[in-house]
Amino acid sequence: MAVVGVGRMGLTHAENLARRVRGARLVAVTTSDPERADEARRAAGEPDLAVYPDLDALLAGEDLDAICISSSTSAHAGNVVTCARAGLHIFCEKPLALTLEDCDRAIAAVESAGVKLMVGHMRRFDAGHVQAKRYIQEGAIGRPLVFRAISGDVNPPPASFADPNISGGLILDAMYHDLYLSRWLLDDEPVRAFVEGDALVDPAVGAVGDVDNAVAVLRFSRGGLGSFYVTRTTRYGHDLRVEVIGDQGAVHVGRFRQTPVRLLDPSGVHHDMPWTTPDRMGEAFVAEMQAFVDCLLEGSEPPVDGRDARATVAAGLAATRAMREGRPVNL
Repeated sequence: MAVVGVGRMGLTHAENLARRVRGARLVAVTTSDPERADEARRAAGEPDLAVYPDLDALLAGEDLDAICISSSTSAHAGNVVTCARAGLHIFCEKPLALTLEDCDRAIAAVESAGVKLMVGHMRRFDAGHVQAKRYIQEGAIGRPLVFRAISGDVNPPPASFADPNISGGLILDAMYHDLYLSRWLLDDEPVRAFVEGDALVDPAVGAVGDVDNAVAVLRFSRGGLGSFYVTRTTRYGHDLRVEVIGDQGAVHVGRFRQTPVRLLDPSGVHHDMPWTTPDRMGEAFVAEMQAFVDCLLEGSEPPVDGRDARATVAAGLAATRAMREGRPVNL
């Protein structure tokens, strides 16, 4: 396998493929940045790891079975099409694309080529969320009624990334995780969205047309409700919380510490916090990539396919439109 793009997520996938995922061998990455190339080699523990400047050079230089696409979101669909035509099985970071038309183009290319496509919905592979799903399926909380979520990053990204033309904006980039979790945990699809958002902290984010805080309310097809808060400004740490409330109980996923250690001193009780997504979801990233490799080795279907990813993009686009237009939007 090879990894296309070694930003934060690409480095995480490269390290996991090289060190932690059974049945896979990392042979190359792509980046045009020499410092990133060095980081990738260090993360993988492979001083001689091949580095190519772009996808075309990679495909010309390596004989691959599969590929991990971690490029900028705006390049996802085009990269999926190129890799499908090259006969490669594809793991693509979320979201699959910035538009439904590009999602459809990517899905069509994969189906035409007869290759597998899995999209990175990594929180579905987190042990806490897996257990929450199990409780709900077993009827432990009765009939699910309401999904509530908080997703907070410590700091806003650079304006060049926040640009909705590159990342899709706050909702499609960051709220995306909670959108697919709501669909998965409620086993239902959203039908209407209303959102309020603004650049409350970082003017640079607002200057490129994005927001750094947003609150969304979604209605689901069987009457369930969803409440979503997403922010780039949780200065106290990477805050991820999910709750599903049923007519007989509730299940809550989330924690406010990275390690099970507390310091007690005269000023109070203290503990650490995860600061990044790889900190909080490290094992989930390994589990999702292992699931992708296993489906290739076993000939089974990926647990998150292109059509599942497209449905989440549709929800994210509707929510973004609702925020821009200041009115509820039906899916």
